[in-house]
Amino acid sequence: MKKLWTLLFGLSSFWAVGQAQTNEIIIQSELSSPVVLVNDKSPNYLKVSLKGFPVKATERPPLNLALVVDRSGSMSGDRIEKAREAAIMAVEVLGENDTLSIIAYDSGVDVIVPATKIKNKKEIIQKINKQLTPRGATALFAGLSKGIGEASKNLDPNKVNRIILLSDGQANVGPTSTKELSELAKIAAQKGIAVSTFGIGNDYNEDLMTAISNYSDGNHAYVANVSDLELIMEKEFKDSMSVAAQNFEIIIELKEGAKPIRLLGRDGEIKDNKITVNMNQIYANQEKYVLLELEPMDGALDEEKLLANVDVRYTNAVTKQAQEYKMPINISYTDNQEFAAQNVKESIVIDSMIQKSAIVQESIADYIEAGDMDNARLAWIGVQGDWGTIALGRQSNPFVASEEQDENAQKIEEFEKQMKIVEQKLQDKKASPKELRKSLKESSFKAKNQQD
Repeated sequence: MKKLWTLLFGLSSFWAVGQAQTNEIIIQSELSSPVVLVNDKSPNYLKVSLKGFPVKATERPPLNLALVVDRSGSMSGDRIEKAREAAIMAVEVLGENDTLSIIAYDSGVDVIVPATKIKNKKEIIQKINKQLTPRGATALFAGLSKGIGEASKNLDPNKVNRIILLSDGQANVGPTSTKELSELAKIAAQKGIAVSTFGIGNDYNEDLMTAISNYSDGNHAYVANVSDLELIMEKEFKDSMSVAAQNFEIIIELKEGAKPIRLLGRDGEIKDNKITVNMNQIYANQEKYVLLELEPMDGALDEEKLLANVDVRYTNAVTKQAQEYKMPINISYTDNQEFAAQNVKESIVIDSMIQKSAIVQESIADYIEAGDMDNARLAWIGVQGDWGTIALGRQSNPFVASEEQDENAQKIEEFEKQMKIVEQKLQDKKASPKELRKSLKESSFKAKNQQD
């Protein structure tokens, strides 16, 4: 019986291996606990993992990019100089099939370079140097709106449609609220445009900028030191120019008796037992995932049941073909505690802890916003305690293969790097609340959206 169950629960992994061909997304759907104890009501976690394939430079889809740059008075000095360099970098790295537009905003908004294929790079660079000069206030809504308009002129589902938004300040002209800017981001998302936001310094609105990226499935970075902007932009261009697939729709339908509790990380819609999550893009060799916390239905001893059906739909960015994969997810019941523990997918448990830690980081950011540093530090101590438990389990679990232990260790190490940055700032009495809050929001965003 044990051998049979082990074979059955290898089926979800087999889907991933079966799809590991040239120019094919690797899709894997698994439960953290595929074998559970009878009458155990503990939460279970269903992970739908998507991994991109290597994309050759000659096969990548064309990029339709709008660069939206803050040129308000606060951007003077090194900030506007680095922003100009970022715009020039875009001109230099894009190819003849790519489209670029450059929008600058202050108290108003100007289109420096209308959406066009790059032919005369020297002329475009001259315009950037001449017109990207600091002045006025911050009409962020107008700037982003114009960026969406320019990107929409060459909108194509077979292109990578993207906006990069740079700002160092608070929106103070026109609509300024997070809600109003989020509505713009939703419009971009509906058009298939991802908006990546980069906040420079400590005066921008991190709630607004992360919300824009979150709703449109773009990237986000806190640029504490403007000298780091070049490296961040290089990473952004690398991602944008290595898209393997896009326009994802992941549908999970739980069977009768099972109950969805919440999505961890990515936002989505839960309607009765149907869960729908949309995702914009997957980059080459990158893994992104949907993680659902759920309560399984009841089952009898040695019974195996269909828990859920998973349906993944997307467009392959290289072949331009719409693709769909359907996967059943089974669960079995035992009275053998050791056997149940032996089948636990520890990597999924770790993912759930990463996502729960991201939620706590959001709470800590709220404490800091309210000036309650005592509770902020207490909450952080709780996060560290949870991580200590996970690390101990990783080292002592006798059922986890050494290769999987290494992968889990790497996953934890990568997230702990982000946490260490936050911890150092929490301990630094000279660090400003603004700096702390922005670091927390960035760390939480990256964890939720699996951003490298």
